[in-house]
Amino acid sequence: MSEIAVIGIGMGTENGLTVEAADFIRSSDLLIGAERMLRDVAGKGQETCAEYLPARVAAAIDAHPEATRISVLMSGDVGFFSGAKKLYAALGTRNNPEDSIRVMPGISSVVYFCSQLRIAWEDVKLTSMHGMNCNLIGEICRNGKVFSILGTKDQAAEICRKLITYDMNEVTVHIGENLGYPEEKILSGRPVDFADYESSALSVILVENPNVNPVVTSGVPDEDFLRDKVPMTKEEVRIVSIGKLRLTDRSVVYDIGAGSGSCSVEAALRAVNGKVYAIEKNPTAVRLLYSNKLKFRVDNMEIVEGLAPEALKDLPVPTHAFLGGTGGNMEEILRTLLDKNPRIRIVINAITLETVSQALEILKKLPFGEPDIACITVAKSKKAGPYHMMMGQNPVYVITAEGAEAEKSENELERALVHTGVDGEKFNEEN
Repeated sequence: MSEIAVIGIGMGTENGLTVEAADFIRSSDLLIGAERMLRDVAGKGQETCAEYLPARVAAAIDAHPEATRISVLMSGDVGFFSGAKKLYAALGTRNNPEDSIRVMPGISSVVYFCSQLRIAWEDVKLTSMHGMNCNLIGEICRNGKVFSILGTKDQAAEICRKLITYDMNEVTVHIGENLGYPEEKILSGRPVDFADYESSALSVILVENPNVNPVVTSGVPDEDFLRDKVPMTKEEVRIVSIGKLRLTDRSVVYDIGAGSGSCSVEAALRAVNGKVYAIEKNPTAVRLLYSNKLKFRVDNMEIVEGLAPEALKDLPVPTHAFLGGTGGNMEEILRTLLDKNPRIRIVINAITLETVSQALEILKKLPFGEPDIACITVAKSKKAGPYHMMMGQNPVYVITAEGAEAEKSENELERALVHTGVDGEKFNEEN
């Protein structure tokens, strides 16, 4: 029987260890971890094994049955963007049920870094760009303080160049390198100060934004968009259409026939950690898409110049799609979307009755569930001398549908509820 401890070693030096962790490490028969961690905390004569991948760590433990006390070293804190999560799973597959596994947290990089800056961290948005995708610009727009772990020498400069591109020069950037080590370096300044900076690969960044945009609902005013003479989905219709999509924070959205980008921008502001692909063939509209992307700082919006469905083929699998203009290719587009994701949720906007008829005919032919149709009629006030008159806009049909696979899941839920004796209609009303 072995006593195994998964230990967060903080910033990496012996001085940053908790007393409990330091005592356990000193009394261990075997230390397992990355080379730099072993170099900094291993005692003289202690047996070490330079492994950090979960499967290899588990194998190293099995290869040392004589060891009764084993320390598995993890950087920072085991609960903060740590490999400990996968390690627990790997250790759980070992055939040694008698082994005792303990977890000893360490000091996380955000706690240490903020303490050095004398900045409170309870309201910091925590992210990581170390081997992960993160819409850092979007998070900075929405939060006063954003922290991220970096993984390459050029990431800090890349972030600062993006901040400059999106005209976010008022933010304060703090960069921390080799935290806790003798070569520790902490720098603060504006994005322009670090546009060409090469940092250590062991770096973190904290960005303070004094001008946070707190708006979280849909409905950007029409006049805020740059539009030239390109058609645009109006504000009230846009609110309903985006609402019908039921986006999540991580949705992958196709806006087909994006025009000036009003729906693309709204979707990108909702799916901050997702991705929006604005597909448009009109060169004038494409230029407007780039302008509105910069204006609204939606770094998670990618512009695809081309005609659907051809332009969709090499894009990642979508979770949602908005069809504002199909160029006469509606059936081919819908088939492509279903091929990519049989459970996709779509919203189609139609102005003419012919388009409504065509859409319903295609949806009936393809494996979609029963569509939801809403007719949106909006009248807006217009000043006429001392009076205000209501001016009607063209009615717009908002058609929503999901791939039949999604409907199948709902039917399976109904069958499960019937099997357990639960009233399905009552369940849906309450949930």
